[in-house]
Amino acid sequence: MEQTLHITPAQYEVLNMLSCITHDEDVAELKNVIVRFLNSRLQNEIDHLWDNGTLNEEKISEWKHEHMRTPYKN
Repeated sequence: MEQTLHITPAQYEVLNMLSCITHDEDVAELKNVIVRFLNSRLQNEIDHLWDNGTLNEEKISEWKHEHMRTPYKN
């Protein structure tokens, strides 16, 4: 079965920009920039959840006792 890869216009644009990166040092620096960007986005979302009450100390305490494993299939 043949699998077709679908990319969004944004992903295509990023791939085009990455085509000029040829040095390992540049790849490492870009990786750090992307990690900082994603970390900022995640922190903003967590702050939003905290501000609207979806996330709080009680919810975090509940997570300590949750078992979120994928169930085994027989």
